[in-house]
Amino acid sequence: MLKGIHPNIKLRIGIGFVQRLLDMMLIPLMIIHFSGLYGPATAGLMTVVAAGVAIACTFLGGYLSDVRGRRRTMLVSEVGCFVAAVCLALANSPWWESGIATYIFYLVNTALISVVRPASDAMIIDVSTPETRPRIYAVNYWATNVAFVVGSLLAGFLYGGHFFLILAAAAVLSGGVAVVTWRWISETRPATAGTTAETATGAAAGTAAGTAAGAAGGNAAGTAGGPGTGRTGWLLPLLRGYAAVLRDRVFARFFLSILLFTCIQVQLANYIGVRLSQEFPPQRLFDVGPWALDVDGVNMFGILRAISTFVVVCLALSATTIFRRLTDGQRIGGGTIVVTAGYMVLAVSNDPGVLITATVVFALGEIMTSPTRQALLADVVHPDARSMYMAVYQLQFRLAAVAGSLCVTLGTFVPPAAMSVLYGVFGAASCLLILSVLRARAAGARAEAAPRTEDDQVETAPDETGGRADAAPQADGDRTATAPHTAGDAGGPHTRHATSGSRR
Repeated sequence: MLKGIHPNIKLRIGIGFVQRLLDMMLIPLMIIHFSGLYGPATAGLMTVVAAGVAIACTFLGGYLSDVRGRRRTMLVSEVGCFVAAVCLALANSPWWESGIATYIFYLVNTALISVVRPASDAMIIDVSTPETRPRIYAVNYWATNVAFVVGSLLAGFLYGGHFFLILAAAAVLSGGVAVVTWRWISETRPATAGTTAETATGAAAGTAAGTAAGAAGGNAAGTAGGPGTGRTGWLLPLLRGYAAVLRDRVFARFFLSILLFTCIQVQLANYIGVRLSQEFPPQRLFDVGPWALDVDGVNMFGILRAISTFVVVCLALSATTIFRRLTDGQRIGGGTIVVTAGYMVLAVSNDPGVLITATVVFALGEIMTSPTRQALLADVVHPDARSMYMAVYQLQFRLAAVAGSLCVTLGTFVPPAAMSVLYGVFGAASCLLILSVLRARAAGARAEAAPRTEDDQVETAPDETGGRADAAPQADGDRTATAPHTAGDAGGPHTRHATSGSRR
């Protein structure tokens, strides 16, 4: 699957597997641990604080990665994660036990991991091409789900009486990740990300504004007040950079589409899980000879989650082959419709056979659409500010989690049919938005391919090869999608052959 892929990508997928494995092992266990020490209410507040720190550090990591480089940001953070993990284990060892120290080191570890993620995501885009990304994201999606399964099982079986051993193992794995990054990961940040100013703010702002004058003005502002000058520090350029990302209308539509889609995906662990626990009547799932299985709502919820993960683990690596004849629009649009339909059924049905069928359907839809969405994300982000774009993209998971909790509350006031209709609205809006992004990308590819007159040429920062990166004329603030001229990217417009499929 990954033959001919840049070594950095293979290593980052492996490292990502380890980091997600640690997440699945530690996060649920730490919540349980803090609940036992301080009570559920205090533990909940501690978790909210950790989530806020993670969001802030994700934005900081995106900025640092674009300004200082991917490898440097990851290496410093991963070494810090190792130190924090060692201290976390010591704070729960036979020689020393401290709840306050445990929380502090857990908070530091969470913050540093959040700094790493935008850089890691941007690095994959840096050294991949539009043709290879569907395969890369399919493998990454599969690895993520395997980490979810393995991490959940290890946490469940080892927590009682083995908490210190889990933390010690996490420290060892964190040290291994730092060593791999130091020894084998190479820098991939595009040269244009820091040539005219110490920050990508200027380039990103110019791109989002959609005019050559905006780019020139943004670069001038970055040169005058970037973090390298020491006159305004780093906070103002950071805020300007993220403001520029948010003004990018194509990316804004993409982000909203993904957010709505993720809001549907989190419903199984939120409203649907609660509904099944309350409304699903105990009944026999199967009765074959001497074997019979009776289930209640909680049992059924666990079975549906297991089936979903099983389908993904079995089929995710084959997604590019299974859906190779479909276009990007067919995969994304069709997959969104299939996922939405599956969740709409789960919101109202109490029949085990129907619920299982709907679960298989939405899992197939996720396999069908997710890698293509990830590859499209790589197309719409600007090469000079990739990490900042990826930091904003990571925010959708936090917002979807909030939406999932709100849907649980909403579900107490409206009937299941109304929740099902709400999912349908989310899915339809997500589909329309993502198809508009595909049209914008196609328009950008046509503009890039069209012959240009001398008056149409817009001079921009030189790319890594010493040439000029093309900038298509833009109107009404929408950015046309052009191919980044980096070492790993194809030099032509971002049009991809029909391949792909996956879930984040």
